[in-house]
Amino acid sequence: MERITSKVEQGRYCAPTDAVTMEANGAVGAAIDRLGALEDAVELVEEQLARTTAKLDELKAKGRIRSAQGQQLLAQKLAFSSTLSLMGVSQED
Repeated sequence: MERITSKVEQGRYCAPTDAVTMEANGAVGAAIDRLGALEDAVELVEEQLARTTAKLDELKAKGRIRSAQGQQLLAQKLAFSSTLSLMGVSQED
């Protein structure tokens, strides 16, 4: 992936002027498209994490958290949590 943005100061980024254009309804351009794709990916991982957590809760209620399925779901939950952490998304759990 070729970066569009560059770091300018702690926690801040800058995109070249040709990567963002202001229109009547808001900003558009390559940087905004990339941001939208990242937000879509974050939403997908958050949904998968929520579904996995719900399945784990069901298994826990049945006392089957140590089953093979429970262990697999725990591994998936860890992977989804790690992915969100790498993406810089804080979690409420």
